[in-house]
Amino acid sequence: MVISAAWAFRVGGFRKIYADIRAASPACAVYLHKIGIAHWSRAHFPGDRFNLMTSNAAEKLNKALRGGRNSPILELLKFIQDMMTRWFKARRIKSQKHRGACTPEVDKVLTANLAACKGSKINMVSSWSVQVVGLFGEKHQVLLKEKKCTCRMFDKLKIPCGHAMIAADSLGLPYSSFVSETLKPSEWVQTYDDLVTLPEESVDYDLPPEMGQKNVMPPNTHRPSGRPKETRIPSIGEVPAARVKKTVPNKCTRCLGVGHNRARCKAPI
Repeated sequence: MVISAAWAFRVGGFRKIYADIRAASPACAVYLHKIGIAHWSRAHFPGDRFNLMTSNAAEKLNKALRGGRNSPILELLKFIQDMMTRWFKARRIKSQKHRGACTPEVDKVLTANLAACKGSKINMVSSWSVQVVGLFGEKHQVLLKEKKCTCRMFDKLKIPCGHAMIAADSLGLPYSSFVSETLKPSEWVQTYDDLVTLPEESVDYDLPPEMGQKNVMPPNTHRPSGRPKETRIPSIGEVPAARVKKTVPNKCTRCLGVGHNRARCKAPI
C-alpha cells in the first residue's frame, strides 16, 4: 500500500490509500508522516520529479564500483573514469543512432498509456479542451494547450497520458508535440556530448623544488583484524535488503551428506 500511495498521481487517490495504511498500521502511518509526505509522495511533491521515485540509482552505482572499491584513491578515480568513459560511449552511440520523434523509453510509455485508455469516447469542450469518457464512465478533462489532465499523469510525467493522446488524435495532432523538451531525442544526445577527459601523467606536472625534498609518510593508522568490509554501511532510516536463502542446501564432498560442508563434517574418517 505504501508503494501505491507514493506512486499515486492525484491527491484524492493518495488520501484514500493513506487512510487504508493508517487503518492497517497506525505506526507506519505516523512514521511516513514524520518523514514528510512531500518527500515520498508524487501527488504532494511540488517540483518536477518525472518518474524518479526511489534512490536505487545510488545502489546501482555502489554495485558498479565494487570492482575498484578496495583500490587506493588514485586507482579508484581511474576506475571510475574508465567506467564513465565506457558508459558515455555506449549511450552516445545509441542516442545518435536513434531516429524518431521520441526516445525509445518514452515511446514505450506512450504505447502503454494509449492501450490503457482504448475504447474511450471524447466530447469537445473547446478548441484545446477535450473531455474523455472511459469505458466505465470515468471522466477526465484534457487541456492540451496547458499540457494538463485531471488524472495528473500528464502534469507529473511530462508525457501525454492516454486521455491526452486520444484528445490529440481527435484534433489530428502528433503525440510527440506534447512531450516535454527535456525528454526529446535532441536532449538525449546533448546529455552525452561532454567528454570524460583522461587524467594527465604525473611526469607532466612541474612540481616546486621544495616538494621534492619532503618525505611524506603514510598515516599512522592501525588496520583492524579480519577481512576488509566491502558492503556499504546503510544510512539512517535505510533498511538493508534481506539476504536470499540458498535454494540448494550445502553438500559435503567427503561423506556426500546434505546440510553441511567438508569443514563441518562429523562423520568418522
